[in-house]
Amino acid sequence: MDSKLRQVVEALVEEGKVAWTPTKPRPGDEPGPRELFISVGSRAEALPPHPRMLAWKLPQWTRRSVRSTTEAVLHSAAELDVLSQELRQGQPEGSLAPLTLRVHEPTLDVVCATLLAVYRLLHQDWPEGADALGAYLGEWEQGHTETVGDYERALGTVFYAALKLWPSQEDGRPAREVLELMATVLRTVRLPAELARLSETLVPPVISRRLKADALLYRAELSRAQRVQLDIPIGEGKDASVRRVDALFLSSFQDVTVLRLLARSDSENTHYGQGFDFMAIHIARQEQARAWHSFSITPERAGTLADLAGWFDELEGPKLPDGTPRATGKRRFERQPNDYSDPWYSDGYASPVGRSTMVAAPYSGTRLSRRELWEALWSRFNVGRNVHVLRAHTVFARPFLWRGPAPDAELVSRGFRRCDLSNQGGAFHPAVVNSFLGATHEADVLHYEKPTEGHTVRVSVYPNRLVVVWVERPRKAATSLYTLVQEQSALVESRELWELEPLRWLPPWLAPLGPERWLVYGAYRISRGRSSMLDDSRSMQGLFHALASGTETTLEKLPSEAAAESRRVLRDASGETEHWLTSTGGARLEFLLEEEERGPLACDRDFLLFLLTIGQRYSAFETSRRMAEVEQRYRTSRWQNLRPARSVRSDVMLFTNSLWHTRVSEDPDINARYLAWHSLHGLQETVEAMRDQASELDQYKRDQFDRMVGILVFVFLPVSLACGFFSGAQFQDMSPSVGIPGATTGWLVFLGYTAAFTVLVFGTVFLARIMSWRRR
Repeated sequence: MDSKLRQVVEALVEEGKVAWTPTKPRPGDEPGPRELFISVGSRAEALPPHPRMLAWKLPQWTRRSVRSTTEAVLHSAAELDVLSQELRQGQPEGSLAPLTLRVHEPTLDVVCATLLAVYRLLHQDWPEGADALGAYLGEWEQGHTETVGDYERALGTVFYAALKLWPSQEDGRPAREVLELMATVLRTVRLPAELARLSETLVPPVISRRLKADALLYRAELSRAQRVQLDIPIGEGKDASVRRVDALFLSSFQDVTVLRLLARSDSENTHYGQGFDFMAIHIARQEQARAWHSFSITPERAGTLADLAGWFDELEGPKLPDGTPRATGKRRFERQPNDYSDPWYSDGYASPVGRSTMVAAPYSGTRLSRRELWEALWSRFNVGRNVHVLRAHTVFARPFLWRGPAPDAELVSRGFRRCDLSNQGGAFHPAVVNSFLGATHEADVLHYEKPTEGHTVRVSVYPNRLVVVWVERPRKAATSLYTLVQEQSALVESRELWELEPLRWLPPWLAPLGPERWLVYGAYRISRGRSSMLDDSRSMQGLFHALASGTETTLEKLPSEAAAESRRVLRDASGETEHWLTSTGGARLEFLLEEEERGPLACDRDFLLFLLTIGQRYSAFETSRRMAEVEQRYRTSRWQNLRPARSVRSDVMLFTNSLWHTRVSEDPDINARYLAWHSLHGLQETVEAMRDQASELDQYKRDQFDRMVGILVFVFLPVSLACGFFSGAQFQDMSPSVGIPGATTGWLVFLGYTAAFTVLVFGTVFLARIMSWRRR
């Protein structure tokens, strides 16, 4: 380091020569007589330029297309020379009067600008590497991370690694090691390319090791981040075109600059392989009183965050985090849409073209939590807002156990009428139609319906006291996919559907069976021509999953890897129709390139497949539960009741014979969807387990019966023989001819006991067999 740069470093380190003040100036404040504003302050466009306000975001510098505060210092040579003469008055030769620097925080741009400003004040000249430093800082401040160099050797990353190793003082003064490092770089380099890749001799080994560790820390942080896709608008109009980008939502303790540099070029962990174009970073450290929030897009590519800062100010409201009112009156920026003195920051406010690529929280912090901010962004730029749904027909279903009187008579008395769905099951086998859809006396399931208020309420009654309540809800008006998912999830979780007139009186007779929510299935027609990309990105697939499962479409409730693996997605040969099957519902998506007129959506075979498998699923669950109760009662009670066993066994026979079909149709696509429902719900394993459980129960009953017969034989046979023996013993002095059966009382007693034993044993067997048999 030469003597001039050494003198600059000593002046910046010594408190008596240069005082650092991190206090943020109020809007409209100007520097004092011996004070410089470095990258702070605000000034109205109508006011003349101030020579000692060196912040590139001020109107006086944006009009000159200055891109960094360092460039602003390089353009202020004459003004700094005038200030140098003022500071030299009354001072010994070669020294300056004390100088005050007003800075917000020691960023790379602030430290470089300060070095050059003090160098000019002391020596009335610029160091040889000043122009290269100004060009490099212009790219850095504009967020052009693709041109600032390699992560492990670039000036920016080396500086912030040094700032972590040697923190600044409380007054904002950088550590001596940081200033000496920057002075050494300034003495050595001559071209911007040399700053993008510093020589190994300029990077201390301790910094090099930290930079290598940063990449590993980034990988660890990335595993806890949300990696999604968003539609960022290209223009500022309401109907402006959008661009699909990879987005990163990350809460971390690392420096935001480090995360940006590593994430912007991360093609390995992004869906489209172009790095994270949008980043929402939340930095929270124990030493900070308030969390730091930043939202940015890549400046080199198309897109804008216009109006985002003003929208956040509306969400923020008129209160500060401590509850006091936010200051208004003097605007910090002329282009901000409100009168707050400390608004949400947007670089579009200071840009000459007004394009916004970064938004950050106010200096005073924000009342909004990280979750609220992220969900607001997820909602504003959600990919589903640009997917147009032309028509929708949805069914909401819930299974219950009927606890009231006979459901048939009760439903008819409440205005429901019997309905026949067999005309909609033409693609099914006759056995399925007669059992599940028919209205004849052979039907196992009976259906009742009652239209009301644009909906159709139906109740399906099963033989084992199971009822399925389902509501048809058509929608003919076009809407966005995001809005439709929100409306549907609200209906699933709320009690709005129970306010329909046919359902108001039902709850007292219904016992919950399964989840406390509605199961949902719908058919949806989506316009491909008017929608953005319908690709396989996580955000788009998450919306389809939410539509098929009835869940919320929030950022936190995106389907996990386990949920994505458990769902079933079937596509037709043309690729225009997709069937999404989940554990809580399903969806049929029809993608139309041209909005041709088609028939209305209605409750067709796909809806009936959904309802059929719901009945099978919960019939199996309830039957298995009742079988377990009977088995427990058999094993714990000596004199068990046979009636529950007969009822449960008949339900097993009904389920496995009438409502269980290996094939429901000769159409392979329909049958594939039916088997997919079974696989999703694990019905094949449930039926096998039920059959095994029924076989074990039957075998246990047979063993108990055989044991009872054995007890009867071993108890009554000896009694009969003993009674006959002792009855005939009193005639032992008579001749044998006298003891002919029927001729003496002893033989009559013996024969009577034997007959009674025979009737008791075999009568019990006969009655038990008769009572255990039950006609369907």
